[in-house]
Amino acid sequence: MTQQEMSKLLNISDRTLRSWKNRRTELYGLLERLDYTQAQTLVFQKSNEHIIRLLENQKYFTDYRSFERELFELLVSGIDTKILKKLSKDTILSKEARARSAYLYTFLTKKPTKLSFTLKNKTGLYHERKLDSGDSLSGYYGLISGVDPHRFNQYKMKGLN
Repeated sequence: MTQQEMSKLLNISDRTLRSWKNRRTELYGLLERLDYTQAQTLVFQKSNEHIIRLLENQKYFTDYRSFERELFELLVSGIDTKILKKLSKDTILSKEARARSAYLYTFLTKKPTKLSFTLKNKTGLYHERKLDSGDSLSGYYGLISGVDPHRFNQYKMKGLN
């Protein structure tokens, strides 16, 4: 990673980075060896914004393939499922997003969680998916469709979608 990328990623001045180079050589060496895009992804993930993007997908995704790719990456990443359970109770999120979060929590843990509401209009895990997937787990949370198990298994085995 270049010094300019480090400065942008960490939102600090070049002067501070030069100071680190002289005084904190181990930290600067680590930053220098990191790949910028991977580091940016990790910083982004720490804030849970990537999960909220998936849950509120009607605002962020217009293509099912890109949604599915990010979803599958999340599901195999070893995410702490407590975050999903917490987001299913977060009233700042829409009811659809909270239902999606509860569904994903149950999908990963096999532990159902109770919602304090019901969805009036059923929606899919992805907002434009209107086909009933036959997934009883998604139906429990008021969703029309959930994770496509065949495509998910393909992703886990080959890393493709």
